Amino acid sequence: MKMNKPIIGITSTILDIEIKGEVNPSVQTNHQYVKTVIEIGGIPIVLPVANEEIAKEYVNICDGIIFASGEDINPSNYNESPLEELQKTNIARDEMELPLVRYAVEKRIPILGTCRGLGVINVALGGSMKQNIETKESAFSHNQKTSRKLPSHKISISEDCHLNQLLGVNDAMVNSKHHQAIDELADSLRVAATAEDGTIEAVEARDKNQFILGLQFHPEELYAADTDMLNLLELFGKACSKGN
Repeated sequence: MKMNKPIIGITSTILDIEIKGEVNPSVQTNHQYVKTVIEIGGIPIVLPVANEEIAKEYVNICDGIIFASGEDINPSNYNESPLEELQKTNIARDEMELPLVRYAVEKRIPILGTCRGLGVINVALGGSMKQNIETKESAFSHNQKTSRKLPSHKISISEDCHLNQLLGVNDAMVNSKHHQAIDELADSLRVAATAEDGTIEAVEARDKNQFILGLQFHPEELYAADTDMLNLLELFGKACSKGN
């Protein structure tokens, strides 16, 4: 029997944790995502890194999926060689999450991506990434030195985008902890928000009947003190509830 609350999957990574002198590969995701899903009325389940066959099963049990933050996306996924500035990647995670995006889109399951998750959505749908934005191109650093629970810069929300219509605001203050950003945007996505230096900060599906929201920032760290961020996350929760 279907539960009244939506089941929302949260992607994870593999972290080596030392216990009593032995290294144990462990499933890891930021607990703030779990708290966020509970806050917006969902049931959180963590999705371990597995294989493409398991990814197909994940979309059968989830009413929505959060693609969490983490490692850089391996540039081979968008036909580029790695630059020196590329940071840690996780091939196994890429190999599961990229098809997971495509299966979720095919099944029209709402998806939300933050930071790495934005890149995963874009690359899975045919886009590419700037492997490192800490160059002359960038008007300011996007890797803030303060806590992610504090905003560091403003974004402008496009007036004609679905996100603007839903939130009713033209700008917002966000946090920033990344060194990569979208380069070529996937055809099925549209820009929903940008930073003052032109960095893409939010994307959404061109098809307004499909809930896809990718965010370069971390609303899960801001919503407790920011009504706009809470509203944004609640929109995702409501989209996940529609199938219930």
